Amino acid sequence: MRTLCDVCESAAAILFCAADEAALCRACDEKVHMCNKLASRHVRVGIAKPNEVPRCDICENSPAFFYCEVDGSSLCLQCDMMVHVGGK
Repeated sequence: MRTLCDVCESAAAILFCAADEAALCRACDEKVHMCNKLASRHVRVGIAKPNEVPRCDICENSPAFFYCEVDGSSLCLQCDMMVHVGGK
């Protein structure tokens, strides 16, 4: 199963932007992130095939979107919020 772009909702997403919490195809990534200097600084990562996505080290169920170098852990969005923001 492929992930659709959150912007155009038709093309396959190839990148994920954590700042925007959005999966993007190449064309939409260029439109969104090349429009201004601030947006162009967003870190985007490639989206792996579903069977290659690592699982969260805490809940062991959700796909991991973040890697914490301090903790040495791969984390999903929910667990990252609980660990690094204290669930607030």
